[in-house]
Amino acid sequence: MNVRRARMAWALLTAVGLLLGVAAAPVSAMMEADKFVGTWRPISAEFHAEDGSLVDSPYGTEPQGVLMYDAEGNMAAQLSSKDRTPFKVNDRWGGTPEETRAAFGSYQAYFGRYVVDEREHTVTHVVAQALLPNWIGTKQVRYYKFQDGRLILRTPVISIGGRRVTGTLVWEKVRLHRD
Repeated sequence: MNVRRARMAWALLTAVGLLLGVAAAPVSAMMEADKFVGTWRPISAEFHAEDGSLVDSPYGTEPQGVLMYDAEGNMAAQLSSKDRTPFKVNDRWGGTPEETRAAFGSYQAYFGRYVVDEREHTVTHVVAQALLPNWIGTKQVRYYKFQDGRLILRTPVISIGGRRVTGTLVWEKVRLHRD
């Protein structure tokens, strides 16, 4: 009788352990995805060649912008250099071709949905609309890492100006200050 009870107890403990393990898996997975939710500001944005050398820092040493993720799967990103040169004429359509090119090259913006793949450590931005029309309807995959309270996003190898580069963007969560 004691052997039978011991086997039943062992079976029950094993079942409970399995259930707890299954129940805990999604909770820990959700916790990683939940870290994205909020508003982030850029710390740096750099593009490196395959040999690791710096190719470009298009938004300068003090990039400006915002990256927002909400709990419903929506996202928006804006990134620019701090010291953008205004058009000489105060008219949205009045910029020279050079001014327009500089304005376009110093700013990036898009919005859409996002999906986190915690196994692959990727966040995919499903772009609904973008400053760069080529991005509309695309999936922009970024490898992510949370480190020291920051979100580090790394692009796959992409082409910029005919060079194959990898972008690394470091973001810091914006903390609300309430008086």
